[in-house]
Amino acid sequence: MEFDLINIYGYLTIINTIILTILFFTIVKLLKLVKSNFEYSRSLTCPEDRIEVLNDEKYYYYVLNKIKYAKKEINIIMFSIYLNPKISELIDELTNARKRGVMVRVILEEEVGSNILAQSKLSSQHILVKFHDSKKTHNKLMIVDDTVIVGSHNWTDKALFENKESAIAVSNEDVLKIEKEYFESLWRSIE
Repeated sequence: MEFDLINIYGYLTIINTIILTILFFTIVKLLKLVKSNFEYSRSLTCPEDRIEVLNDEKYYYYVLNKIKYAKKEINIIMFSIYLNPKISELIDELTNARKRGVMVRVILEEEVGSNILAQSKLSSQHILVKFHDSKKTHNKLMIVDDTVIVGSHNWTDKALFENKESAIAVSNEDVLKIEKEYFESLWRSIE
C-alpha cells in the first residue's frame, strides 16, 4: 500500500480545520453556559460566514491585509516575534497604520529573547509595546477593528511559512467584547 505524502498532508489540513472549527463552537457553547465575571449574559452566536479559517501561510497574508486596511485600532498579544524580512513587512504595515491614526498596541512575552529586538523596532516606530512578566504569556491574539484573530501562529518565519499552524478570524460583537476586555485588562495590569 503506497502512501502519498501530499494527500496525507491534505487530509491532515482538513482534519486540523475541522478540529479547530469544532473547538471554536465548543468554546462558544461553553461561554453560553458559564456565568462570566463580565456583566455579560447574552448568548453568543457566530454565523459561519463571519469566520475565516487561516491555516499555515494564509494567516500571514490575511493579517497583512487586515493591518493595511485597519481604521481604528490594532491590539496584539504575541508570544514570539522574530525580526526578518517577512516580519518586517508586518511591522512596516503596523507603522503605516499608526501613521494613519490607528491606535496600535502590542504585548510581548518578556522571556523570549527575540522580543527585545522586536520591542526596540516597534518602539522606534512609536508603537506602544509592553512586556508581560508576571506569568507566561503564550497568547497569539490580534484584534483589528471588529475582527478577532486567534490561533497558534507566532510571528516567526517557521510559524508563518514552515510549520503546520492554524488560526481563526472571527467578526462577532460578543467575541470581540470578551477579547477586548481581556486585552484591556492585561494592558492595564502591566506597568
